[in-house]
Amino acid sequence: MRTKTRRGVTLIECVIAMAITAMIVVSAMTLLGFARMQNELEQERTRAHQIVCQTLDLERYKLFTWTQSMSQQTIWDNGTPGDPSDDTFGTLEVVVRNPQTGEVLTQAPNPATLVEIEATITWTHRGPRLENKSMRETVISYKAP
Repeated sequence: MRTKTRRGVTLIECVIAMAITAMIVVSAMTLLGFARMQNELEQERTRAHQIVCQTLDLERYKLFTWTQSMSQQTIWDNGTPGDPSDDTFGTLEVVVRNPQTGEVLTQAPNPATLVEIEATITWTHRGPRLENKSMRETVISYKAP
């Protein structure tokens, strides 16, 4: 007598296949979310670096005139002028020091000597995953009279 073999898919096999598929989809979505967050962070960091480098270049070419420290800078503008709450803002700090003594200078040294210019911008990331995480970008340069 011949026994019949079933050639169908059992319910357990379907559930296992769906669970594996769900794990793959969830993993892919998590990876995409992480990649997006990293991209946003890198865009902010790049813009912050651009701001501090630009400020540093301006300071290096001025003859000991000082940029207003602690000024508000727009790091990332989402292009919605009516809603500035979705933009990223940072605080720019410029410090000029005597590199030999470390003394912070508030006016041009007399006699003129080499100075160290440090520009730092500090901001809070706008994304939900790193809420309230303070970010910082610093560039240091030297200027001789």
